[in-house]
Amino acid sequence: MPKNFTYIVSSLHGRAGKTLLARLIADYLILRGESPDLFDTDTVEKKLSGCFPSSATLIDLDKVINQMQLFDTLVAPASAPRVVDVTHRSFSKFFHLMEEIGYAEEARERGNEPVIFYLLNREADTYTRGLSLREHFKDCSFVLVDNEANGRPERAVQLSVDYMTLMRHDLQMKLPALDPMFATVIEDPYLSLSGFMQDPPAGMPPGKVSLAYMSLEARNAIRGWLKQVNGEIGRLLEMVRLRAEMMLRRPL
Repeated sequence: MPKNFTYIVSSLHGRAGKTLLARLIADYLILRGESPDLFDTDTVEKKLSGCFPSSATLIDLDKVINQMQLFDTLVAPASAPRVVDVTHRSFSKFFHLMEEIGYAEEARERGNEPVIFYLLNREADTYTRGLSLREHFKDCSFVLVDNEANGRPERAVQLSVDYMTLMRHDLQMKLPALDPMFATVIEDPYLSLSGFMQDPPAGMPPGKVSLAYMSLEARNAIRGWLKQVNGEIGRLLEMVRLRAEMMLRRPL
């Protein structure tokens, strides 16, 4: 099986829940005892690097030197899993570079399996571009992510060929919606979601208190949601691992 995995989290549009999912995957891996290397390509909002200041590298994909730095790192042999948060502003650029340099094949030769997580939302072009992305990277595990907080697209979109074709994709993940009352609470970059799930909870810097800890209702709601999310992430990562293992066993 591959020595490690690179989880590429992407969405065509902003506010789809992409950085939240990248953060959740990172915290899931941390809870599992791993120390993932994280890459934040959003130099405007810097949300992922804000949550993991000591382990996330900020990458400006508008700069050639940063493009080289990122992909040189991603093709190198890895001792830990990697999570890449691809900002919607650089969606086309990132995947163009990924295809142009033959990243997936080279990374796999060095024991690292790339996995693309693609978040859906309500816009029609999300499904058109999703099909195109899957087609361009047939050799990568491709995971469709339905963030329930985004709601369903209009009926006209659901009746489109692109929607119906993409939604038959076999590798799908549901990101359950968190009660809006608590959704803003987990945006606190000082709140470690992996620390919050420990018993007793940990992870807040000295002098910092998250609202997540302030009431029993908040703790129970957020903890229950995280357990559900971690179950989904664990299920998908195991499926991806088994598929990668089967690919390696396939006769030439």
